[in-house]
Amino acid sequence: MSGEPQVSTPPPAGRGARLRAVLRSDVQRLTTTGVPHLFAAVLLTQGISTLRRILLVRILSLAEQGQMAYVMQIADFLALVADLGITTATLKYAAEPVSTERKREWYCAGLQWGTLSATVGALLYMAVALMFPLHAEATVRLFLLLIVPYIPLAAIAKIPIVFMQAQKDIKRAARFTAITQVLTLVLLVGATYFFHLWGFFITVTAAPLSNLAILVVATRRDLRWFALSWKLAKRLISFGSFSLLANMAGMAAITASTVMLRWLTGSDAEVGLFAIGLMIMSTTRLLPATLMQTAFPYLSGILLDPQRLRARVWELAVKQALVMAGVAVLWLLVGRYAIVLLLGAKCADSFWSSVVLVLGGIPFAFSAAAAQAMLVLDRVRVNFCAGLILLVGTVAGMYIFTPPLGALGAAIAMTLAQLAGTLFSVIVAMTILRRLAARAGDVAATPGSEEGVR
Repeated sequence: MSGEPQVSTPPPAGRGARLRAVLRSDVQRLTTTGVPHLFAAVLLTQGISTLRRILLVRILSLAEQGQMAYVMQIADFLALVADLGITTATLKYAAEPVSTERKREWYCAGLQWGTLSATVGALLYMAVALMFPLHAEATVRLFLLLIVPYIPLAAIAKIPIVFMQAQKDIKRAARFTAITQVLTLVLLVGATYFFHLWGFFITVTAAPLSNLAILVVATRRDLRWFALSWKLAKRLISFGSFSLLANMAGMAAITASTVMLRWLTGSDAEVGLFAIGLMIMSTTRLLPATLMQTAFPYLSGILLDPQRLRARVWELAVKQALVMAGVAVLWLLVGRYAIVLLLGAKCADSFWSSVVLVLGGIPFAFSAAAAQAMLVLDRVRVNFCAGLILLVGTVAGMYIFTPPLGALGAAIAMTLAQLAGTLFSVIVAMTILRRLAARAGDVAATPGSEEGVR
């Protein structure tokens, strides 16, 4: 024994203690970023949205559900395209560390140019729909025309919400989202109950119109009149267009699968079963969607620290994927009973389609954080390429799996394409982040550099 004093070291913490420490850290981090408040609000709003869909499914037959899903999938896709990515660009620029007046200017510019682009897009769609009617029966063609006003209103109504999120006013954004969801529930379910599909499509425009009115009043203090600025428009559209391409590819994959399923099978009932699977898929993706709403401002705040940004993106991706894996196992065990209980025995055949789509949520959750990081770093081309892989893979898979398997084949095509897109997105994103982190480390270690002095 040497004469040096022995320093006692605490025993290494057990695995359970380390796990509790990690959980405490995660809870604290989520609390400071507003995720619990947002999750509770999104749980409420998503619950309202899901309740609306459940009631509509119970009111409508499977064939009517298929027709509604077919038309509304096209409408929502067109609302996304007509926006030109201005909503996403508004979120990005209003979240940057600039003055309050500058944030308001971005918000108002987003409203101005978003209204203009979405209106022009809706008019172009109407002209095309009148000149080149889709291969559908007369009633469905009329439904496709009734959604024309819905397209610009649905696009514009998103801008006030993302402005609140950019201001990190998460509670307020969630509160008004819940209010508008309740109003939509009352309008659409009531109209559908009394008049079925005709009531739904005649009323569907009223919901985003009332929502937009409420949200404009809620943000009235931030509204200013700014002359139309082509300079701001170019920045909004330049950034937004690439982001749009990425989002459009993902939405296009869902739209293509819905439209192609109806075309390849000729069955509205198969489309209805697939739409139920999509509804369940979107519901189970609640947590990743909630985290992504708060992740963008948070990741933007550590943009200048690439090493920390890389670590946070990877951590978020792994934890989200693990949560979604647990959700998928749970749904596999109880999903069939839940479908019969909530939607009725007529929808039981949607179970396996829903299982496959829920499994697709695992790669989706894993890649969502990487997609947000690429958005923060203005590398939206990566997201576009991943979305393009998703779209092309879905279309190719539809030809292979749909004719023999129907709605289940469509679900398999989408999930396999999601896996391929995720592999590309994560590999490329983490490569970029690793290079940025290494470059930042080299600069910090360089003698005489500002970082090195610090």
